[in-house]
Amino acid sequence: MTKIKNKILILLDGSEEFENSLNILTETNILNSDQIVLFFVLNPFNPVTKGQEKEVLYNDFVHDHGRRLATLYIEKIESLIHSKNLNIEVSHNIVNSYENIQRRIALGDIDIAICSVQFSNKLDYIFRKSKKINYFINKSKNILVLPYDFTHNPNHKNNFIIPYSEFAIENTINKYLNYFNFDRITLLYDRKSSLDLDNFILEFSDKKFTLEKIEINSEIYKNLMELSKEYNLMFFKEMSKKITFLDNFKKFSNYSLFTKKIPVLFNK
Repeated sequence: MTKIKNKILILLDGSEEFENSLNILTETNILNSDQIVLFFVLNPFNPVTKGQEKEVLYNDFVHDHGRRLATLYIEKIESLIHSKNLNIEVSHNIVNSYENIQRRIALGDIDIAICSVQFSNKLDYIFRKSKKINYFINKSKNILVLPYDFTHNPNHKNNFIIPYSEFAIENTINKYLNYFNFDRITLLYDRKSSLDLDNFILEFSDKKFTLEKIEINSEIYKNLMELSKEYNLMFFKEMSKKITFLDNFKKFSNYSLFTKKIPVLFNK
């Protein structure tokens, strides 16, 4: 029996915004997955709140009709996925609210959740002002947030950008190599970490990808823009760290790099 590499959960609600998440699986070579769980959130057409309680009641006819439409939609999505990869295993859940996400992820079998989100402006993306982003990140251990306008260039190689820290950086790299196909990993660092990072690069050996570095300074915006001409970029943001590369990056950047086009993998 083939060993299962990982299980990916894709959040859907019938909108084009969420459906855009499927592109990374069906149209790119970035993500490895053996199993996909389609998690469809069925929003009621006419929810009714019971008294002063927060319990939401549903009109049975409207809700059942919505579930039937959701089932047809899911069947279409499953056919689309299998048309790209017959060997992948696909299952689905149709639920009544976003709160069900927590119960599903709590089962512990989901490696990465994927969500495509439309942002009102680029600062929503950087500082997580979107309620949807905050909710998904708080409920998932690993979530890949795709801007709605995310585009993948098939002629470019893939580059994973990680803020450098001495603690567990090698484990982070090895862990995500199982999930993603990266040709290059770029480590962002500040000047005081330069020597430690140079030693790490010398000692770390893996012929599958190139390991490079970029300093967080006044040239970082220009350097990353040059990098984006050759690579599809994806950023890593560790939620357990109080200070991250995004906090430092905003000192030097005019933010236009983040014009709703670059995915961020959040981990906690």
